[in-house]
Amino acid sequence: MQWLGRLFAPWVAPRVAPLVGALLLGLGMSAVADAAGFAFGVNAEDFSLSSYRVDGEGRLRHLGHRPIDKAPSAVVIDPSGRFVVAVSSTTDRLMVFRLDADSGALQPVPGSPFASATRSPFSLRFHPSGRFAYVGSRFSGVGAYSFDPDSGALRPLPGSPFPAQRRTRELVIHPTGKFLYAVNGYSNSVSAYQIDERTGGLRELSGSPYSVGDFAAIDYLGKGMLDVPPEAGGLPHAIDMDPQGRYIITPNKAAGSVSVFRLDEASGVPGLVEGSPFFVGFNPYRARFHPSGRFVLTTLWAEGAVAVHAVDRASGRLTPVPGSPFSTQLQTPVDLAFNADGSQVYVSNYDSNEISLFDLDADSGALRHREGLQTRLSPWSLVVAPPTTTQAPPPAALIAAGEAMTLARLEGAELAPGTVVAGRADALAVAPAGRFAYALNSAENSLITLAVDARSGVISAVPDGRVRTGSGATDLAIDVNGWYLYVTNSSDATMSVYFLDPQTGIPEAVQGSPILTGRGPVAVSLDPAARFAFVANAQADSVSVYRYLNNAAPLIFEGRKYGSPFASGGREPLALAVEPTGHYVYVANAGSNDIAVFRIHSKTGALAAIPGSPFTTGQRPMALLVHPEGRWLYAAHQGDASLSLHGIEAGFGALAEERRTVALPLVPVAIWFDEAEGSLLVLGKDRQRLLSYAVDPQSGGLHLRSDRRLAQPVNDFAWLKVK
Repeated sequence: MQWLGRLFAPWVAPRVAPLVGALLLGLGMSAVADAAGFAFGVNAEDFSLSSYRVDGEGRLRHLGHRPIDKAPSAVVIDPSGRFVVAVSSTTDRLMVFRLDADSGALQPVPGSPFASATRSPFSLRFHPSGRFAYVGSRFSGVGAYSFDPDSGALRPLPGSPFPAQRRTRELVIHPTGKFLYAVNGYSNSVSAYQIDERTGGLRELSGSPYSVGDFAAIDYLGKGMLDVPPEAGGLPHAIDMDPQGRYIITPNKAAGSVSVFRLDEASGVPGLVEGSPFFVGFNPYRARFHPSGRFVLTTLWAEGAVAVHAVDRASGRLTPVPGSPFSTQLQTPVDLAFNADGSQVYVSNYDSNEISLFDLDADSGALRHREGLQTRLSPWSLVVAPPTTTQAPPPAALIAAGEAMTLARLEGAELAPGTVVAGRADALAVAPAGRFAYALNSAENSLITLAVDARSGVISAVPDGRVRTGSGATDLAIDVNGWYLYVTNSSDATMSVYFLDPQTGIPEAVQGSPILTGRGPVAVSLDPAARFAFVANAQADSVSVYRYLNNAAPLIFEGRKYGSPFASGGREPLALAVEPTGHYVYVANAGSNDIAVFRIHSKTGALAAIPGSPFTTGQRPMALLVHPEGRWLYAAHQGDASLSLHGIEAGFGALAEERRTVALPLVPVAIWFDEAEGSLLVLGKDRQRLLSYAVDPQSGGLHLRSDRRLAQPVNDFAWLKVK
């Protein structure tokens, strides 16, 4: 189950109101099976490995990232689904991680990273048995390794690396495990090998290497490609095989084509099919067979598109499907991956820092763009793990009530507390791993660290875990990795930034903290990829944007040369929300009764108001919430005690002209969404009255489900799993 984010909702700044939590199973709800999978991608210029959750509808949502070796070029999952391996083409190392099937967490295995004993390994494939792995190495041919399915350890095999021709980039292994094929970019060829199924060693087939086709001379020197020799021909860039093991394909980047080989069933020898190579579009980078084997999808680097071709199963000929190529609306698509049944296609767009999600029509092969997810810098290789179904443990509520904090369940109108920790808390945040939580005491300008035992449900104050904040602390946020915590300080116009010790949980101020903001900072929100922090400055009518310098740095560097701080588009911004794909930030301007919408620049974080912004809403909007699917925006208004539902235009971020309004029987101070039950919850000004609205999954409309009064006032809720 996922932490869904948090929402600051001040009554009068700088007072703090509740945090948005998630999955309120303590409100008389039951645990449900959480059908999900995971995906992993390497980011070439960010030197990082990103983890994603794949929800039941195929959408990717960030789980965090970790720094890895420089220039990662590939990521794969072993056949057992228990290990994730990333390849660095610069350090010549292979990084192996054990995958937690329930959480998606990655843990380096002992001995990782492993030396590849090759120069510039670029790709990796596992043998179907899971006992061996092979890399395509640009300057060494094919590296071969034994793989321990228990420990995840990799060891070079005798004779590795095995010779190939120039600039070997990618390889593929026959489903029977008998043959391996490697593409040689600078030799216009494919090298083919027989695999010794006992030792994993390679023996080159008779007649290997095989030409991918004859091409007219290409003036690489004139194109400025000084290191590409004339014999590169069409410059084959990648290789793939259909699921039945009958055909292999190579996209030829310089020739704009895909070569198709038929494989001899007995000998494994490839032969070009009639008509090959087939023109597909400009600068094809990677070609992949659909899991059904009926289609070939090719990323077109120069066109920002994906070409789809139907495969004649008898002849191997490729024919473009109607509508092909399909635009990603982005720059330099490189890799693509499928979900298990091939109904969804994920495309990484290198220069746009985005992964596109397409739905694929199983009959026609046509693609329909559904959404794009902003990523870390330069997403490259991508892999999707098989889906899993796990029984979600029932969450408990970390509750700030009066002068105490407790981990408890809400049972009807009563609090059923577990352990209690004395101390006032105006706002709460839970680190993503759930081991630590943090309580903000605005009156004392302090931050308290709490340890959480997920098995026993016991919370306790961490010794020496109380740290100072700035004056008039108003809001707090933790990045998706759980590395850094951010606190806005309204009275001294700063933001305090802390590193969270992974062992003790204790916050430690980073160098340069606190950092300056605009006047009256009241809210802070981070983008889903943890690349940017946005601060609403209520007294300055502005939004400050902060970014990082490298993949492990905090978000403390204000983008002044890119325009920060940016005008909020209205008066007195009190709340902001970033939608789940990271493209847009929404700002509630209480003084002008409107919502400003800004597009977030994918590289700098700079904000640009979209056409039509700001959009009219109710009186004094003070809380915003974007639906987890990104289709609707909900705004709570204190001036007229109402909720507004705004439709979000897909791909544009604009709010629909028509908005729906729900009159409330209370003055709201916070709203949050319960994804498990499909409900929107509203807390009243008295901190005791709680409304629950059912959310229509088709229209986003609201229907009152319950109106209850808690036995005692509550300052804040945060939700976490308890085993």
